[in-house]
Amino acid sequence: AAVCSGLANGTWNLPTKPDAPLCVYAGTVWRWENIWFVANLLIPVFNTIFVLAVVGADVLTEVYAEATPSELWAIVVPSLAWGWGGVGFGQAIKRLGVALGTSIVMGIIVVIGTALPAVVDRDKLRTAQLTGVVVGVLLGIAGFTAGGYAGLLRDRNKEEDLMDGVKIRDVSVSAKESELNEKTASGRDSCKGDTLDSQSFAVSMAWCLAGGVLSSMLQFAFVFGKGLIDTARDKGTSELAAAMPIWLLCFACNAFGHLAYSSYLLTTNNTWRLFWVGMPVKKNADGPAGFDSEDGTEGAESSGRRRVPTEPRFANTRAKNDWARTTSHSVTMCALMAVAMPFHIHTYGIAAVLMGDTGAVFAWPVVMSATVFTAQMWSVSLREFQGAPLAAKRTNAASLALLVASVGVVAVTGVL
Repeated sequence: AAVCSGLANGTWNLPTKPDAPLCVYAGTVWRWENIWFVANLLIPVFNTIFVLAVVGADVLTEVYAEATPSELWAIVVPSLAWGWGGVGFGQAIKRLGVALGTSIVMGIIVVIGTALPAVVDRDKLRTAQLTGVVVGVLLGIAGFTAGGYAGLLRDRNKEEDLMDGVKIRDVSVSAKESELNEKTASGRDSCKGDTLDSQSFAVSMAWCLAGGVLSSMLQFAFVFGKGLIDTARDKGTSELAAAMPIWLLCFACNAFGHLAYSSYLLTTNNTWRLFWVGMPVKKNADGPAGFDSEDGTEGAESSGRRRVPTEPRFANTRAKNDWARTTSHSVTMCALMAVAMPFHIHTYGIAAVLMGDTGAVFAWPVVMSATVFTAQMWSVSLREFQGAPLAAKRTNAASLALLVASVGVVAVTGVL
């Protein structure tokens, strides 16, 4: 169950990746923030329906009624923080790049998420188990680091290729030297994922710490909300569903951070319109791709005055049908994301409960290592390492091997 949880966690956001196959990619019409908003709007809805169907409204009401205020707050507060962990994660990637940012944040998550239950349940752990968990976590961190280094090598190679191309153009068009230098700087920043941000490295590391700590809050909610699991068992709920009262609260609170951040981006980037504005008659070079005016409507006045579109504008019936088809595809992908994300959390809860009182100690590092392993495998299948130097490919392979070893060591230790 823990491995399945990691597979789902490393896959559920695949529709947001531009390199994903067109049959999976949800951004044909929408931007990232549109996808994120719809998916995180659907996640608590789907999760609530699922939990109500499995546990039942009467049992949930009794479980929450018998819980103490401190138990409920111990779930609600970390869950609210968990929702903002994704914001910190995104800022870390923006400033340090995908490879390095992900490695640092995931390292923090796995350490905190494993150390917390180990400290709380230290009297229940044998020396061999504790040793195995420490070794497994270290292997996982080594795997994260190797994966990050492989990504850096890959991106550095892309940057050098870009620089070579710019030099060739610079020689052939010497009159545009200053312009090309500006493009070179811009290109280098985009290849590195804004790694050379104006913010200091200390600020970037602070974002990594914030992303890692806040993303670990889910584990806090699970560890300190175990009283609800015991109550659910007493009410006749099966072991497989005993943690669902916790997850219902977690997802309801988690949505606030994601919806707030995506709403901010939708407003800042003026992309709310993509939910209702159709395909245009023509494209304006000064406006967003796919729209013929600044506000995404046809025939905006030359003065640039913004007009709120009242209905979709289409060139013809075919354009209208294309927009409807691509939008429905995006909604479908968001719905699948809203199924896969709760599946990841519920299977983690099942693994942790089935492993006993100390299950969270063993299930968490397995899930995180399986998550990164799955993400790395997707990067290979999506050909993100195509054309990368041999050293990058070998380091990525070593990363995968370390992650598999991490999962194996912790899994074996958990059954000792």
